[in-house]
Amino acid sequence: MHFKPIKDFLSYVEECHKALASLYHRLSLESTDDKVKLFLDFVRNKEQLSYLHLQEYTKVAPQSLLETWLDNMFDQSFPMKCEQMKLQEELSIDDVVALAMNFDIQLIELMQTAAFNSTTIEAEIALENLASQEEETLHQVIMASNEFEYM
Repeated sequence: MHFKPIKDFLSYVEECHKALASLYHRLSLESTDDKVKLFLDFVRNKEQLSYLHLQEYTKVAPQSLLETWLDNMFDQSFPMKCEQMKLQEELSIDDVVALAMNFDIQLIELMQTAAFNSTTIEAEIALENLASQEEETLHQVIMASNEFEYM
C-alpha cells in the first residue's frame, strides 16, 4: 500500500484545480461565442478560487491534520487528462456545464473516498467538509449557467 500525508493529497487537489483553470482558459481562447467565452471565464475563476481556498486551508489547518496519513490508491492522472482533452470546435454553455460537472464530480468523489478511508475522525470530517464545499461551488456553476443562458 502507498500512503501519503493529507497535505500531499490536498496539494494534488490544488493541482487538479489549476489544471481545470488552464483547460477552461484554453477553451475560452478557442471559443467564438461570447456567452460561452464569458461562462468559461467564470468557471476558470471558480477553479482559481478553489485552488486559492485550498492553499489558504493548508496554511491554517492544524499540522497534525496535514501530517495524517492517507491511502494513496487514487488515480493521479487528472491534471494530465485536462491537458490532453480535445473537444468539439464550438461548445455550448450546456457542454461547458456537463464538462464542469464531470470533472467536479470526479474531484468530489476523490475527496469523499479519501475521507471515508481516513485513519482519524479529524481527517474524515475535514475532507468531508472540503468535499461539501466543492459540491456547493458545483451547484453555483449550475445555477450561474442558467443566468448565462438567458443573457
